[in-house]
Amino acid sequence: MPSRSGIEYERKLVREAWEKGFFAIRSAGSGSGTSAYPKPDLLIFRPSGVVDVIQVKTTGRNNLRFGPDAWRDEALTAKRLRALGFKVRTWLSLRIRRAGRSRRAFIRIDGHEEDILVIKYDPKRGRLYYRWEQRGP
Repeated sequence: MPSRSGIEYERKLVREAWEKGFFAIRSAGSGSGTSAYPKPDLLIFRPSGVVDVIQVKTTGRNNLRFGPDAWRDEALTAKRLRALGFKVRTWLSLRIRRAGRSRRAFIRIDGHEEDILVIKYDPKRGRLYYRWEQRGP
């Protein structure tokens, strides 16, 4: 079950998009239960037919690994939208919770849908590092 903090962060991203003049929508219950259809966390429609499909993660951990299952719904949604003629970008929006100030990052998924994302956060420097690893055969 998603944390209350994660839901609030998703809502904050939607508000920020609306304040910038975009159309944004959050999928309630995304990632939960079973569905015949993908339910991405967020969709943000921008000018000229550009759609950002976003998987949102909130954590307090410093070392993370995400695989294709983490953004499967977003990748399927992006594929369908591209087939309909939209220009689509797929993202992971990551927030690492910290007392005082959280660290946020947007990492582009496109081209890495089947790879593993390894993330390390250095709290002393306040820096986030990431790399992509190809999944083994």
